[in-house]
Amino acid sequence: MGQQSPRNNSHSEHNGQTRPRHWLDRVRKTLDVRQSPRWARFFRPKTQRWTLLIVTSLIAASIMVPQSFRYYSLTVGEPASETIVSPISFKVIDQAATNKIRDDVLKSVLPVYDLDDEMVNEVQQRITGAFSFMREYFAQEAENRARSLEKSQPAPSGTIDGKELSKIPFLPLDEGTLRTRLENLLGASVPPSSFEIMRSYGFSVRIERDITSFVVPLLLKGVVLSRDLLLRDGKQGILLLVKSSKKLEPVKDLSTILDLHECFATIDADDRDNLRDPALSLSIRQIAKDLIYVNISYNRVKSDALKSEALAAVKPVFFQVAKGESIIKAGEPANEGHLRKLAGLNRSNPAYSRYMIFLGIALILVLLLRLSLYFSEKYLDRSGNASQDILLFCLLILGSLILVRFVCSLAPLLGKSGQEINMRSILYAAPIATAPMLASLMVDARIALIVTVLTSLICALAVEGDVYLFFYFFVAGLVGLHGMTRISDRTSVLRAGLVVGLVNMLSILAIKMALGELTRIQDFHEIGLGFLGGLLSGLLVSGFAPLLEPLGYTTNIRLLEIANLNHPLLKVMSMEAPGTYHHSILVGNLAEAAAEFIGANPLLARAGGLYHDVGKVRNKFKPSYFIENRVSGANPHDKLEPSMSVLILISHVKNGVEKAKEYRLPAPIIDIIRQHHGTTLIKFFFNKAMERLNKAQTPVSEDKYHYPGPLPQTKEAALVMLADVTEAALRTLTDPTPAQIQKRVQSLIHGLFAEGQLDQSSLTLKDIHAITKTFVRSFQAILHTRIEYPDAQALQEKQHGDSHRQSTDALKNKPGRASDENAPDIGRISLQ
Repeated sequence: MGQQSPRNNSHSEHNGQTRPRHWLDRVRKTLDVRQSPRWARFFRPKTQRWTLLIVTSLIAASIMVPQSFRYYSLTVGEPASETIVSPISFKVIDQAATNKIRDDVLKSVLPVYDLDDEMVNEVQQRITGAFSFMREYFAQEAENRARSLEKSQPAPSGTIDGKELSKIPFLPLDEGTLRTRLENLLGASVPPSSFEIMRSYGFSVRIERDITSFVVPLLLKGVVLSRDLLLRDGKQGILLLVKSSKKLEPVKDLSTILDLHECFATIDADDRDNLRDPALSLSIRQIAKDLIYVNISYNRVKSDALKSEALAAVKPVFFQVAKGESIIKAGEPANEGHLRKLAGLNRSNPAYSRYMIFLGIALILVLLLRLSLYFSEKYLDRSGNASQDILLFCLLILGSLILVRFVCSLAPLLGKSGQEINMRSILYAAPIATAPMLASLMVDARIALIVTVLTSLICALAVEGDVYLFFYFFVAGLVGLHGMTRISDRTSVLRAGLVVGLVNMLSILAIKMALGELTRIQDFHEIGLGFLGGLLSGLLVSGFAPLLEPLGYTTNIRLLEIANLNHPLLKVMSMEAPGTYHHSILVGNLAEAAAEFIGANPLLARAGGLYHDVGKVRNKFKPSYFIENRVSGANPHDKLEPSMSVLILISHVKNGVEKAKEYRLPAPIIDIIRQHHGTTLIKFFFNKAMERLNKAQTPVSEDKYHYPGPLPQTKEAALVMLADVTEAALRTLTDPTPAQIQKRVQSLIHGLFAEGQLDQSSLTLKDIHAITKTFVRSFQAILHTRIEYPDAQALQEKQHGDSHRQSTDALKNKPGRASDENAPDIGRISLQ
């Protein structure tokens, strides 16, 4: 019984350990809603990405949206109950300045007058028609009178005004009717006395020409109703709307335009023919005055339309009320200026606008993030890392916004300490390059460029959309991501931050010069803040990089650490499998050199080459089963079946993955270990099996002699495969020449390409050509021929005959010299 007690106690302890574990498992299964098909669709990667994107946009919008939304109502003279500070930047219309501009614009608008240029032709045609009619009538009257006196004589032939008299029917008219007919045709009143005088002259062409010469020139110049009104309205000129062309023609010189009184005076003052009958001259002048009409008149509709258009083009004059500016202090009576500012604040910041602004900013962020993710998936081959990328985007954007808000919160503190500093100046110290630098370190420069655009734009929008701050943030991000593309150690991050700081200073100097603000000593202090922002970016990247690595990214700094030859796993390899160790170093160097030429990650290629055969270490099969580790003796595979030998070779891939996980190597290295053989055929043992098939007549399955794969998925994995195959094959060359090396490398790489082993690695034909060229150059340097140095003893014998041999024999015959021929050879012992 005493012996069973410990057993029972251990059993009870064992049960006590398993029950909580079993209970926790049941709780996990109960809480795991993913087991339910109803909830399964909510845990799909696409749904998770959209959820993360929307949640991040809402959080970022809540950070960006203004916090204060109130309605302020004061009257003139009413003291303010509190100090009112503007929560946002807004503009207020400067009514006085705007009205002054409107008045100036109205004065500059020229009045529009209608010009009836067709009236001149019309008046001229009426004069010509009226006088032609009168001459024809009196000619017919004379002909008719002559016919009545000489009825026996034939009608005389002839024409007047181009018409045959004999063919014109004559209707006699009395004098009153005839004068009325003349007035109607002429469009002017003709007194009886003037009618009689012109009748006595037969309404000659000269009279017609004299009337026309008085009227037409005056109408061509233009006649207005009142010249005084014209000069008052058209101090800077007028616009004439010509009736015939419907075009506006500006007229600056108004001296040629006359009114009716000036036209009448001009006609009266004309003394062109002093020999003319005074009565006839007076009649001509009276008729000419009656033919003068006003042909320039004010167009009120068109003038008002031009004024309305000009006023509509006038933009209101605003003055800026900055965010954080005091509008009115507590106890201060409100005046018109205060009320205008408060009215502008109420218009720009209505109570309901908080939700509208919040949703609008969130929608903008959703669009930006989704389009950026789509671009990276579509054009940057990041579809397999979409979930990681969207998580990285969200973290970096939120982190940048928090940094910007934190730096903005320092402005009031500096203001209380007596330091005069505005919002833009304090933001020069914001470490905004942190996000692009982290993106470049975690992924690559292409993704970092997207992050640069996103963070610069979003952070600029968060501070009232300052375009100069966007420029500053964008330049800092570009310099930062470029500095992270070649990282050799952790101090390189700090050096990149220093470079960002220097470029920040140059950007601030450019902004100050563009704004004309480089006039105070404080401006130079703000330039120093830019250097501080770059330095802080480098420090933050060094601190945050290790925290982001668990997301699934492998930084160059991490690759540098695991590529160190002092890594414990590499030390084990160097001791247990020195041949594999040497082979891995060569493969890593070859892959790194080729990666430089094709734009792949050299550090990842080198690290993958160093660890690709780590499965040959501490395997259940000895390292001597792999040819590079066998120094001498019988080949252990000679005693094994080909199928067993293949299993041994294939096992190093699976064992390598397990070893990599055991030593916590990054996922890209594990992928390279798994993919570096692809699905290639182990030809040696397959051919050996086929030879035995001819003897045993046993079918051989080719599938068993292929590596399980998968095929290389990245350029770096493909580089390790190519370097592994070529390095192992070129060891077999007994007398390698440059031509043989080039031919062998090309045949091996092209063979893998033809088998389809590189189909999923995104390598192009250009890349393959560059890889081949790099490998050939490297192998020619590694496998170069050396000069065969002559044997020193033979050279001495050749120079001195048998003296060396004689001296040797003499030395052997010296007393005390062991002459035993069976004495061991020291040189040979050392080689054993």
